[in-house]
This record gives sequence, structure tokens and C-alpha cells, in this order.
Amino acid sequence: MRKMVILSVALAFAAAAAGCAEVSEGSSPTPQVQTTSAAEAEPEVEPDTFIDEFGNVYSEKPTVHVRDVKELTDFEYVIEDGQAKITKYDGHEQYIVIPDSIEGVPVTEISFYAFEANYDIVSVQLPESVTLIGEGAFMDCASLEEINIPEAVTGIDRGAFVGCASLREVTIPENVAYVREEAFTACEGMISLWIENPDLKYENWGLEELPDLTVYAPAGSEAAQWADAMGKFLPL
Repeated sequence: MRKMVILSVALAFAAAAAGCAEVSEGSSPTPQVQTTSAAEAEPEVEPDTFIDEFGNVYSEKPTVHVRDVKELTDFEYVIEDGQAKITKYDGHEQYIVIPDSIEGVPVTEISFYAFEANYDIVSVQLPESVTLIGEGAFMDCASLEEINIPEAVTGIDRGAFVGCASLREVTIPENVAYVREEAFTACEGMISLWIENPDLKYENWGLEELPDLTVYAPAGSEAAQWADAMGKFLPL
């Protein structure tokens, strides 16, 4: 009898253990929290785009101008391809004469925004070696009254003299092949503009806004035609 009781207890214990095992095997697994790595969370970027250090996205990598800028008295400059280019004026003179050569090479360019907002400047003498007046080169030189454009100059870039409200007269030599838009915008004091290239095209220089301006150009030239259309023409 005792053996049967012991056997019954053992069988009951085994059945209970088997039942627990089935419950354990059939129970639902503990839910797992799915994490996303920081790399996966970033927005997808097209392969040809560029992201800067601030997270700004560009369609292409911005152009970076790297120049070996040097300084001579009040001028900063670079030497490129055997030519000197004035990149900045740091002085406070009213009457400026730019040298025709630096380090034995000719000064050929007044670079972009080189004299921007120098309010003290009254007069600038450019050397005959200069071939280009860059974008915004003399922008907002509000006291500038006179400047020469050398015969060797072939181009005057966008906004070169914008805001030169005291500038009275300018002569554009025959070798100048182009003058870009807004070159003389807000030159409110200008009364005379001399155009020596009969084929020079007008590209919205801002002359329409100058009420006292007279444009002098060869009779019958393209320059004369657009100046006459603005009511500002007189023949050379």
C-alpha cells in the first residue's frame, strides 16, 4: 500500500512538471524592442550631393577659391600665371595710385570686391597693365569722383562701380569687349559716359536710372542706338 502511495505522488509530480514544460514551450516570446541605428535614421541622400559640416545639402560641392594672398603696403594681392591681381585695399588714402607691377610681374586685374565700401577714396589711378575690372571691384565707393579705365582693359564685370554715387565721368576704351549688368547702377552723380567701342552691347548697366547722364558714342554705332533709345545720346 505504501508503495502505491509513493508511486502516485511520483506520477503526480511528473505530470505537474510536464505541464509546466508545455506551458513554457507554448507561451509567447517576450516582445523585443526594435532599435534603429543612428546611421539608418539619417535621410537618404543622392550619391552626387554634398553635405557640409552644418548639415546643409548641396547638389554639388561648393567651389572654394584658395589663393596665396600676400600684402604690399596697403594692397593685398595674388600672383597667378605670371600676373598680379589686386584682391583687397586696406588703406585709408583718398588718392590712390596702383602700381603697374608687383614682384616683377604686371598688375593685370582688380579682383572681385577689392575696393568694396572704401568710403574715403576720392580718386583711383589704374596702371595701363590692367586688363580686367572684376565684379563689384569698386562697389559702394561712395566718395569716388574719378577713375581711369586703361586702354588694355577688355572686360568690366558685374556691378564693378555700383553705388559710386560721386563718380562724374567715365571713358570706356575701344578694347573693352563687354560691360556686365549693373556696372553703373546707382551712380547718381554721373553726367558723362564716353563709349569708344562702336560694337559694345548694352547689358542692363543701370544707365536708365541716371537722370543727368549723357552717353557719347560714334554716330551710327550700336552704342549710339541703345543710348539714343534711352534719350541719352550725343555723337562723339
